[in-house]
Amino acid sequence: MQAQDTELALLIDRFMRRIHFGLQSKSHDFDTQNVGPGGGIVLLTLADMGQVGLQDLTRRVARDKSQMTRTIRSLEGKGLVCRSPSAQDARVTLVSLTPEGKDVVRALQAAVAETISEILTPITPSEEATLKDLLTRALAEASDAVRGRD
Repeated sequence: MQAQDTELALLIDRFMRRIHFGLQSKSHDFDTQNVGPGGGIVLLTLADMGQVGLQDLTRRVARDKSQMTRTIRSLEGKGLVCRSPSAQDARVTLVSLTPEGKDVVRALQAAVAETISEILTPITPSEEATLKDLLTRALAEASDAVRGRD
């Protein structure tokens, strides 16, 4: 494990906040279902994970069970997600995106891509490719670590 780099951590934090603020400023254009940041995170996570157990989804987005239940209920009421019992274990509730939910995810992904593109304007295409490779590697290792805890 590498020593902590406070400067790097603060730069990444600032980068994440710029993304958050950029998305907030554009939300009136793409958040037509009023899912908000929390709902958007859940929808994007479902897009990454596919159909998943509610408990696994709750762990992945680091929410408590009551928060997640409220969020899923709201998204379900808007027709963006659906819940169903697992065929393998009736105690497990599976959550997945509906076609309408997939449309919302596409709009959110486009807004995220546009916002990040604006932030990355000063870097060259080659530097952007290097950043993409580094992030891909870091996130793959982070995903492996999360799976190891499950």
